[in-house]
Amino acid sequence: MKKIWTAIGQLVLLIGCSEKEIDKEQKFTVKDAIEKDHVVIQNLSDKVNEIMTGATKAEHLVPMFAFLDDVEADKESTLKVTIFPKNGEPTTSELHYVNKDKTIFKNKNKSFTMPIGDIECSSIIASSRNLMADGCNGKYSTVLVIPFGVREYNLANVEYKKQKK
Repeated sequence: MKKIWTAIGQLVLLIGCSEKEIDKEQKFTVKDAIEKDHVVIQNLSDKVNEIMTGATKAEHLVPMFAFLDDVEADKESTLKVTIFPKNGEPTTSELHYVNKDKTIFKNKNKSFTMPIGDIECSSIIASSRNLMADGCNGKYSTVLVIPFGVREYNLANVEYKKQKK
């Protein structure tokens, strides 16, 4: 009987340990997103007004510049953006440039108060502060795709130009 209880105890211990390992493996990290060539935005606050006024940290903006080059060349292209909220699970949205008259923003992120789902737009607007889709069908004619700081934008632009050479 003692051997049975020992075996059951070991089995419970093994199941508990393997569940903890599964939990660890399933977390999608900033490093994972960067390795998959996503633009990464980390929200430094849970409050929308703080996020919209700069409580974010942008990383790996280089793919955005390659995407914008494709847009300028009227070449079909997709940009993946992963948002890491201060609390909660990350979401990955997609900006798909089809042609000069059609761009589809597949938004899965709620933190910028933009509509969730597929939003069809006609153009892309890029500045040193944000990337937006314009001429959109739905509640808003212009939707924010990603915000970033001027410094983050400039550093990524320099890095992109170095990689392009």
